[in-house]
Amino acid sequence: MNTKAHTIASVALATGIYATTSSVAMASSALIVGIFLDLDHIIDFFIFSGEHFSIKGFTSWCYEGRWNKLILMFHSYELFVLYSFMVYKYPNPILIGILCGMGLHLILDQTGNRHLIKAFTISKWFYFFTFRAWGGFHKDWLSTPKI
Repeated sequence: MNTKAHTIASVALATGIYATTSSVAMASSALIVGIFLDLDHIIDFFIFSGEHFSIKGFTSWCYEGRWNKLILMFHSYELFVLYSFMVYKYPNPILIGILCGMGLHLILDQTGNRHLIKAFTISKWFYFFTFRAWGGFHKDWLSTPKI
């Protein structure tokens, strides 16, 4: 899912949260996390690409599937579940907003990214960190060629 789609969806989420709760903190944290959860892509770019950073180089590395390994530490259903327990134990508007933004981002990526790259399809298990780790975070484990 691209940044524009995450931004539109996160604005809608934040608007709904604010309309329902009147909490600026909850709405703002949902908006920020809904958009910027993708910062882990930049971390992976610096670790694995071997390229100097540029916006064009970074986006093509991601969307053309030039990566051979991805960790994506924030894109994880396991992290979402652990964070959910933390929010249950220590509820506050900012933490709840973060949880909402993260959940929306993961759902959008799960549904919108499977066929994003033309050369292959991302596994339906891709957003489970344990699945990626089991395969050593390698592209050939995380994807299947398109026929």
